[in-house]
Amino acid sequence: MGRGWHDLSRLSVVEVILPSVETVASSFQDLPGGDRQLFKEYLKSVLEFQRLRNIVYGGFEGYTFLPVEAFKRAAVCCFDPETAETVFESSGTGGSTPSRHYVKDLQIYDRAIDVGFEIAFGTAPSIILGHLPSYAAQSSLVYMVNHLIDHIGAQGSCLFLNDRHLLEAAISGSEQTGHRLILFGASFGLLDLVEKQAIRLPEGAILVETGGMKTHKREIGRGELHERLANGFSIPLSSVRSEYGMCELMSQFYTRHDGLFYGPPWTDIKILDPLDPHREMPEEEEGVLAIFDLANVYSASAILTADRATRHGSGFKVHGRLSGAELRGCNFLLET
Repeated sequence: MGRGWHDLSRLSVVEVILPSVETVASSFQDLPGGDRQLFKEYLKSVLEFQRLRNIVYGGFEGYTFLPVEAFKRAAVCCFDPETAETVFESSGTGGSTPSRHYVKDLQIYDRAIDVGFEIAFGTAPSIILGHLPSYAAQSSLVYMVNHLIDHIGAQGSCLFLNDRHLLEAAISGSEQTGHRLILFGASFGLLDLVEKQAIRLPEGAILVETGGMKTHKREIGRGELHERLANGFSIPLSSVRSEYGMCELMSQFYTRHDGLFYGPPWTDIKILDPLDPHREMPEEEEGVLAIFDLANVYSASAILTADRATRHGSGFKVHGRLSGAELRGCNFLLET
């Protein structure tokens, strides 16, 4: 493959396009939502840069989207991985190898978090809570919620696990100040909370489940999950949202009242045939979710996920993980 961050023979080419990449890194969050032409120009510059400087993506010639599995097998980055500011790790559930995302500049992630949150939830003062059992300290999700707590959250914002008094104090604070309460939580953890004891969140509260559809007993669908959470927390069904994110992405997607996931303006999605990654599926036909994320400027901005999905206009629905056969179809090039 031989085209890594250290490939000095191509340095003159890199220098030509590097200013555009620096522009993307510093201003992707300012992209106007309707300016798809500017998005395409940014994306073209970033993908060319990554072909030259990312040894993994550079070796994946002929295909736009890098299978997410690559993050388990190699350092997917456009710089010396030893200089990474941090390395996010996936949970690696079931004993599987965790993914690792080498992050050159945490300020890029911070800006993606802040602006993405503002687009999804507005700027009203909010008490932000996080209930994230079983997530490692190096989880990008834990970092995200902690960042929101520290930089956006009103007084009373915090992470909590078994210390329910923190949740109760936040609920009381929301009722006294009128500040909106936003609770982020892993799906199974939120269910465990309300199965032990029903909790009444204050009026206007928003519950954001972050995935993990398996309970200790079985896997449940998102519709049933949201109904049980709405009942358990005594909030309208429309106040239960979902967040779609992963260790390998710097940006987040949130559902709206229509139940569809939407991304910020510096992202885009395609639904591809899992057995032919060159073929895009028609509207509302199921395939594998592929994501463009400009905030991944120094890793890989074109990611083929392991999730089944359908496109609905500018939003999408997630229908679960790919089967073993579909995963093999998506990852076959990594075996060569």
